[in-house]
Amino acid sequence: LAISPVNAAIQLPDIIGDNMVLQQSTNVKLWGTTSKANATITVKTSWDSQTYSARSDSNGKWSVLVSTPKAGYEPQSITLSDGETIKLDNILIGEVWFCSGQSNMEMPLNGFSNNPILGANDDIANASRHKGIRFATVPKTSALTPQETCEGKWQVSNPENAQWFSAVAFHFATSLSQILDVPVGIINCSWGGSVVEGWLPERILRNYPDIDLK
Repeated sequence: LAISPVNAAIQLPDIIGDNMVLQQSTNVKLWGTTSKANATITVKTSWDSQTYSARSDSNGKWSVLVSTPKAGYEPQSITLSDGETIKLDNILIGEVWFCSGQSNMEMPLNGFSNNPILGANDDIANASRHKGIRFATVPKTSALTPQETCEGKWQVSNPENAQWFSAVAFHFATSLSQILDVPVGIINCSWGGSVVEGWLPERILRNYPDIDLK
């Protein structure tokens, strides 16, 4: 994340940052906060040089929709400002998929203890060949209410990063990228051994008195 000055007022969730992939040919929501209420936030995209604007509410929250072009491997950037500037770099436009599940989806290319994955060493060693593959892995965090942000920064595909990518999601991404010839971004939110109740909203769980929400 390129920031100038250092203490910029605009704050973005991890999922919006350098190296991210944005869904092609649609309107993508960007959001965040600023230290200023009722401030004008300008957003300029490199692919069309268009400037979008939003206004923060009394709590400094803001959101804006930006139009995305067709997929491509040329790195793009987004510049945001409320008087102080943040620039997001190395953005690709392509296909974005959300992957979730239990341990079968969580299992990284590096495998689990005493559970290696066949051929994974070659996949990890050659991970840099997949220039259009990006991953954002959400750490295990529980909450009873929807969260406005979470950890999970975007990472490019290389041997250092790929060993921790979901193996299933990685092979899905590489296959999809090869078939469609577009960049692919994966948001992986998996939790081995989790129960289905843990993925349901509180308003639904309250209908079942045998479930302890404490």
